[in-house]
Amino acid sequence: MSQKNDQVFNLSITEIWMVIAFLLLLLTGYQVYKLNADKREMQQQLDSFNELKTRESAVAEATQALKSRLAGMGIPNPDEVISKLVDASKARDEASQLRVLLTQKEQEVTTLAAIDKALTAAGNSTKDGKAKQLILETLMAYDQLKKLIADPEKDQQPTDIIKRIGELKAVEQILKTGLNSESDPTPEQVQEMVKQAQAFAKAEKEGVNPASLQKANADLKGQVQFLQNRLNKGKGGDFPPCWTDSAGKPEMFLTVYLKENSLNFEPAWPPGRLADAQALPGFSDLMAKPTRSYEDFLRATREIKQQSEKLKCRYFVRLASQIQDAPTSDKRRIQVERNFYKIEVPRW
Repeated sequence: MSQKNDQVFNLSITEIWMVIAFLLLLLTGYQVYKLNADKREMQQQLDSFNELKTRESAVAEATQALKSRLAGMGIPNPDEVISKLVDASKARDEASQLRVLLTQKEQEVTTLAAIDKALTAAGNSTKDGKAKQLILETLMAYDQLKKLIADPEKDQQPTDIIKRIGELKAVEQILKTGLNSESDPTPEQVQEMVKQAQAFAKAEKEGVNPASLQKANADLKGQVQFLQNRLNKGKGGDFPPCWTDSAGKPEMFLTVYLKENSLNFEPAWPPGRLADAQALPGFSDLMAKPTRSYEDFLRATREIKQQSEKLKCRYFVRLASQIQDAPTSDKRRIQVERNFYKIEVPRW
């Protein structure tokens, strides 16, 4: 008598139950995962709701406060005013969105302008194949232009390319003006200007003002020319003027009018020396009182004299005597000469 076989499709009942149990376990795990996902989503919605509720509460409080303030100002219908404010805010947001859309459309129109221009140039007599080729060449030229003047990592719009071309044209014009030439600057000229700019920046970083050095150099040249002129006339040994023009002539600081017991003065420096005059020690206090006694004038200009001694030069004044008595006039002139060199004008 044969034994009973408990296998179905070559699987035992135990194996079938194990497969079913595994499938149930997978289904249970999926359900747990789905429940967790639903829980997270509901938690996010709850957080959003709470945040929205908080905002609504804040808006309600602000609205109530605004109503009270409007009522306090004597406005009969605060709700109508608030409603108009809300409508105005919505209109402003819509206007901002419309401006963005308008900008995008303008960029699209600019992009299509090149294609339209190419089609117009092609004309009716050109076959479709040639027109397409012309459009393709136009787009390829535009793409090459982007690579030359734009950042390849950024998505440049046609308006950006046009703006960049304008900037490059402006830079080119600045270079032409700096080189005093109408022709395009050569790479060597641009490189030389870059070297000069780097030297200028380095000097400023080290605390040296190149413009001041250039001005001081011009003064030194004028002083040398002044001394050379004096030597040619058989005179020498005096200090050069602190301020000179390119021909070596002294530039005046003040015009001083001599009187018996006092003097008065006024500016005599050329326009280009205004900053230099204002930088002199005690300048503001000196110019605040243009009429002084001789002793007061010498005290007020003592620091200017000391500065000229350090620089081994002298500041010049134009001297005009209004004193009729010659000995008294000479005495007053000698007093002024303690602090300044002078150039006299004819006596009044």
